[in-house]
Amino acid sequence: MTKSFHIVVFLIVLVFCGCNSSSESSNKEDIYKGIPSSAYVVAENDSFIVFLNEEAIEDSIEGLPSIKQVSLWVYDKNRKEGKKILFSHPNTNMAFLNMEHSVCIPLDSIPTITKVTILSWPNEPMKLLAEGCSDYRNVESFIINEDSDNAICLPTNRGLIGISEEDGLLIMQSYDYYEDGGRYNIIEAFDVKGIRVSSMNVKTKN
Repeated sequence: MTKSFHIVVFLIVLVFCGCNSSSESSNKEDIYKGIPSSAYVVAENDSFIVFLNEEAIEDSIEGLPSIKQVSLWVYDKNRKEGKKILFSHPNTNMAFLNMEHSVCIPLDSIPTITKVTILSWPNEPMKLLAEGCSDYRNVESFIINEDSDNAICLPTNRGLIGISEEDGLLIMQSYDYYEDGGRYNIIEAFDVKGIRVSSMNVKTKN
């Protein structure tokens, strides 16, 4: 009698959990129209919610995490609808990366994304900074504008430090090497069009 009772209780719990999980997915799709239920939030302001959705995982190098193919989605709070912005492509040829100046590339040339920063102010057209690491060392940074098929690849390799308070400049970090070994930082400011405004080598030795 006791064993049968426990089995019945166990089955009821399983059914309840399954229904609850299904309900949560359904609720998410109802709240964020057009956004996959498996997507997760990576950035938000008063106008937009930005989501990433994992699509596939590339073969990994032993001891290192896999490079993920993701899709980038944005939900517009004012229009109450979501849309896909891009699919990343981990096997992209990164020959276009140029440390001298920004480069305009097709959206589908972005290899992967792990971090997104919303650059636009509330009620302005969407503008994002998407960043990811596709070679286990460098951070690639891309400016994405609403309704554009292209992105601006910044000439930096260690990602965003922050955004200046007055002018909204992107304060970016890179690294280079001393002649006798070791690395030093380069701190640069870019506007939202990808134009370098200022640069500073942060060397602690000659």
